Amino acid sequence: MKYDYDYFVSAARVGKQAPRFEMPVVLPHAESSQRISTIRLDQLLNEGFWVVLYFYPMDFTFVCPTEIKRFNELNDAFETKKAKLIAISTDSVYSHLNWQASSLGNLNHYHASDQTHKVSEAYGVLEESLGVAWRGTFIIAPSGILKSISIQHGEAGRNVDDVLRTLEVFQNEVIGKMVPCNWQPGQPFIDNNKNNKK
Repeated sequence: MKYDYDYFVSAARVGKQAPRFEMPVVLPHAESSQRISTIRLDQLLNEGFWVVLYFYPMDFTFVCPTEIKRFNELNDAFETKKAKLIAISTDSVYSHLNWQASSLGNLNHYHASDQTHKVSEAYGVLEESLGVAWRGTFIIAPSGILKSISIQHGEAGRNVDDVLRTLEVFQNEVIGKMVPCNWQPGQPFIDNNKNNKK
């Protein structure tokens, strides 16, 4: 049986430095005439923030707003953990603004535009035939190390609450705590000293 494969190499790899970017963005807190700006990953990392990138396919769709609204509802919880959310699609910032104004509502986190497709390609989520990004979620530590990657194909929405939990998992992991399977905030960690006792 013959198979035809296309091979793609993503620059985004866990345990390695996250691909850097600068993109046009709709700012969350600005006057209407000043909401369009640019965002640089390095700037956020240099300020000591964790960064959670979440790509979605398109503005003015059906599943995407359910995810974006939930991220928006949880933004304060992410901010409390010193994490910045960045929503990304290949639509323009003007499309983002129009969508926010017409139905989505103003976001209280960054809403970035990857019209060049360079960022989506670097993070391995670009569907070239459609010119859209699949639902990819990436958690980046302030060191720039990419700690978590989750990519979903199709129209299935992601579990936004679990993205917040996963962020906390890795925030504990980087300070040396051993996080067990199915851990939930408030639960104990693995006591490595106890496990090493004979």
